[in-house]
Amino acid sequence: MATFVGIDLGTTNSVVAYRNAYGRPEVIANRDGAHVTPSVIYFGSDPPAVGQEAKEWARLGNEEIASFFKPHMGSPLYRLRFHGRDYDATDLSALVLNRLKEDAQAKLGQAVDRAVITVPAYFGDAQRKATIAAGEAAGLRVLRIINEPTAAALAYGLQKTGANETVLIYDLGGGTFDVTVARITPEQVAVLSTAGDHDLGGKNWDDRIASYLAEKFAADTGIDPLDDPLALNEVLVRSEQAKWALSERTATRINLQLGEERRGYELTRVEFESMTFPLMDRTRRLTEEALDEAKLSWKDLGGVLLVGGSTRMPMVRTYVTQMAGAPPRSGVNVDEVVALGAVIQAAMEEGLEAGDASPQFRLAGARRVQDVMSHSLGVVAVNGEGTAYINDIVIRRNLAIPAENTKSYLHATHGGANAKLEVYLTQGESAAPLDCSVLGKYVFTGIQATDAEVTVDIRMSYDANGVVQVRATQRDTGHALALAVEPVPDDLSWLGRPPQTVEEQGPGPSRVYLLMDASASMTGFPLVEAQTAAREFLDRCDFTHMEVGLVSFSNQVILQCEATDNVRRLQAALMRLEPDGSTNLTEALELARQRLAATDRTRYIVILTDGYPDAPESAVEQAAAARQGGIEIVAIGMGEADRDYLRRLASTESGSIFAHAGELVRTFGHIARVITEGGRGLRTLS
Repeated sequence: MATFVGIDLGTTNSVVAYRNAYGRPEVIANRDGAHVTPSVIYFGSDPPAVGQEAKEWARLGNEEIASFFKPHMGSPLYRLRFHGRDYDATDLSALVLNRLKEDAQAKLGQAVDRAVITVPAYFGDAQRKATIAAGEAAGLRVLRIINEPTAAALAYGLQKTGANETVLIYDLGGGTFDVTVARITPEQVAVLSTAGDHDLGGKNWDDRIASYLAEKFAADTGIDPLDDPLALNEVLVRSEQAKWALSERTATRINLQLGEERRGYELTRVEFESMTFPLMDRTRRLTEEALDEAKLSWKDLGGVLLVGGSTRMPMVRTYVTQMAGAPPRSGVNVDEVVALGAVIQAAMEEGLEAGDASPQFRLAGARRVQDVMSHSLGVVAVNGEGTAYINDIVIRRNLAIPAENTKSYLHATHGGANAKLEVYLTQGESAAPLDCSVLGKYVFTGIQATDAEVTVDIRMSYDANGVVQVRATQRDTGHALALAVEPVPDDLSWLGRPPQTVEEQGPGPSRVYLLMDASASMTGFPLVEAQTAAREFLDRCDFTHMEVGLVSFSNQVILQCEATDNVRRLQAALMRLEPDGSTNLTEALELARQRLAATDRTRYIVILTDGYPDAPESAVEQAAAARQGGIEIVAIGMGEADRDYLRRLASTESGSIFAHAGELVRTFGHIARVITEGGRGLRTLS
């Protein structure tokens, strides 16, 4: 006889749970006797080792290691090669799931063939499909995909039998952050809203310490750990250990032995919290976004639940207490609660599958889960004027799933010559398609030319797993159209150009210099927002064919980082920005021109400023000289920046952008996306 489990498939650690003889959810200890299994794989053994042994090899700097692959689920670009075989994130996750299944079978003494697997609430369609595929590859029938915060709320509801309250689940794991607002009643857990970032987690805190240590070590010894993979691994290991130590102590000493050089550094909790404040502030913004979506305020909440191992950092509890006005709820094991919720969901799924009106697996607490999706679902369409491509949303985010909606579109048949309709499916909130994720290219055929234009009804749905389904019907004939799913083209830059000028031309190599205003007026939150926006820019860049450099300008112009494809070096440079004095944009432009003068790459200068520079006319002359030399300039303004002046700096009218409060991060992300896709979309930015 086979049984089912609940699995928290995590970025850094994974957990498996079962329903014990008393009907209660319980975590299964792995073969090492631990409740959590590191999501790390070592390929130096046969079969590959998964878990603590693999993590120990990683700490020793072994290169046959796979870790932190969960954020890449569903990505066709992510590949690791070991012993002549390529592995994508789905393959790697299947190995972790198989290890969890084997440990569960050994503990339970019976086969395990079914599971509910959790995912970050912010996972999109491709990531969810990849998770299901990984489960199937591990020999599991995936009963359901459930969002991690929802699973946590379900487990909490089991503990609080009879509860009737609204809670916020703040889930900060090793690689992802989710925040969810949920209503818990004796009958159900109903998710009201969710928000998050699949590239924000404890590893980002590790990276801040690593950048700090690398900079210190390079200054002391002349050896930059960022240039050597083995040295970088040592720095990352020590950084993670320092983070753990600072959760227990107010200061820690970090010793680095790189080659023949040995140095020791003292790091206090205050320093750590200061260097990672922008990360905490990103969680605040997403938390407030979720509350706004639910149309609630902090005073409407019954409490806050902390989930994920990274919430053990004291700064998290302090920050959440400050935001909520009360300490978070206690009594929840932040490492185990998601897996416990997953097995509760599995029990409910099995009860429903049994076909009995009353579930055969009886559990106290909620009997039903009502979840939502954190992304809107839409299609690329042409606007009413026929002048631009837009993201036309069909299903709004934070609607209860399953969800379904239909929209109608006109299709020109050209007298029967065009019997095919190409639909590009999007996930995202922006009206600009390039700011959204393009999920797939859906090609419908069999359109009959009854008129010059026919109406096609596109029906989209999210199923209970958050997976997308698409259908199309020709309205006047009532016939369902045949569907084929094709790969999304590598070049989507045409989405940023008017429909009549579509060209098929892939992006070439490019070099970009970010010119960041570091004058005194940027002190405080403006600089934090600018650094966060610049990190978003870097996150969206494709460094396989891009190089990015960083120049800061205040009363001094500093080349913080030469153009490079080393993103860690750029992130470290961003941390060095300190507001001071006036705004010498002229010399910053001249310096960037020099660095971009002799190159066969497409060249860009992206300026961020919050006001008029010193000698504004000289800066305009430098910008004009750069443009004449074939360098594209984008001028982004914030704060007290003048829009007319931005236009004088930029290459085009649409390349001058004023970002209102809260818009800067999205704006930088859009610019990076357009440059990555070939740059032409810069000419149609709104």
